[in-house]
Amino acid sequence: MNKILAAFDGSKYSEGASKYAIEIAKATNSLLVGVFIHDMRYVNFTYAYAWDQPFIDFSSIESSQREEKEKIDLNIKLFRRACDERGIHHKVHLDKGVPLQELLNESVFSDLIIIDSHTGFFSLSDKNPSPFLKDFLSDSTCPVLIVPHNYSFFDKAMLCYDGSPSSAYAIKLFSYIFPNLDDLQTTVISVNDKSSNHLKEGHNLKDLIHAHFKNVDYQVLNGNVEEEMLSYLKANGSNSIVVMGAYGRSALSRLFHQSISNRVIRDLNLPVFITHQ
Repeated sequence: MNKILAAFDGSKYSEGASKYAIEIAKATNSLLVGVFIHDMRYVNFTYAYAWDQPFIDFSSIESSQREEKEKIDLNIKLFRRACDERGIHHKVHLDKGVPLQELLNESVFSDLIIIDSHTGFFSLSDKNPSPFLKDFLSDSTCPVLIVPHNYSFFDKAMLCYDGSPSSAYAIKLFSYIFPNLDDLQTTVISVNDKSSNHLKEGHNLKDLIHAHFKNVDYQVLNGNVEEEMLSYLKANGSNSIVVMGAYGRSALSRLFHQSISNRVIRDLNLPVFITHQ
């Protein structure tokens, strides 16, 4: 049994993230923990003026906090009801504080975190993924599944492999967490910048792949790595879950893996499983 977290902005319930999490927990017989984060950085202070001097309107603060609590309580009820309807073993955590710190702490004790691609926590940026999500992906200590805002069934797996240990590690982690998905139609995608069908460490990779997946084919593409990968996923990735590695720490990771991951999340509307060593 795995411990899977569904992470929510406490005041903005994501039906998509909830649906993905419930379906995956059901299929893997996992404990599902709904983490509802109450962002305490932006306590809504309301100022009024008396004799040209500002003062804090505590009644407005209390009213705002009461409304926020009512939203969170309702969202927790929606999550519990959805879990109960599917017979999911579940718990709820209500975390109050700085969202990034709270979720990174949760990642230490989790096998997987599922989160909506639109999660931003009052971000002033309209970028997708948000700065919050990019920071979380870079520093999470467990794999993360970024899911579209609207749930869509997947019946294929796209394993992105660039010959690096981190991409092989992501494939291994995916197979460990989802052993029940071993019969999905699975494609290993690799891109060479020169005209070659060579698959780096091909014999070792195929031994690993065939130990964990039953229905596998291989696509070795040529050209610009980012553009070819995105083009292939766009043309062939419908109803797929995409597996990628090494989001975050090294300069190479930031230049290559983050760029591709961000574009898949932003442009292709597919669930993306991301991890790093």
